[in-house]
Amino acid sequence: MRTTSMILAAAALLAALPAHALDVRDLPIARAPETCPHEGPGFVRFTPGGPCTRISGRVRAEAGTPVPARPGASLDGAARGVVSGSGRVAIDTRTQTEYGPARAYIRLGTGH
Repeated sequence: MRTTSMILAAAALLAALPAHALDVRDLPIARAPETCPHEGPGFVRFTPGGPCTRISGRVRAEAGTPVPARPGASLDGAARGVVSGSGRVAIDTRTQTEYGPARAYIRLGTGH
C-alpha cells in the first residue's frame, strides 16, 4: 500500500509542474558521419578530424525442443525447451599520430 501511495504522490507532483513544448526547429542539426575509405570498409568518423571507428557484431539465438539420445528413450519427465543465445560486439578505432598510426580494438562476447 505504501508503494501505491508513493507512486500516486510522484504522479501528482509531475502533474503540478509546468509543461514546455519542444520546437523541433530549435534542435541542432546532426551531421552524418563521414566515411574513412583509407581505413577499410565500415569505418566512419563521428567528429570532424577525429579518429575513424568501426562498430560491428553479431547476435545468435536458438530455440527448440530436446531430442532423446536414442529412439524410444524418455526425456526424464516433462519435455523442456532448449533456448540459447549469444552475442558479440567489436569496436575498432584508428587514428594518425605524429609517431604513426595508433589503433585501439576491443571485442566483447558471450555465449558460444
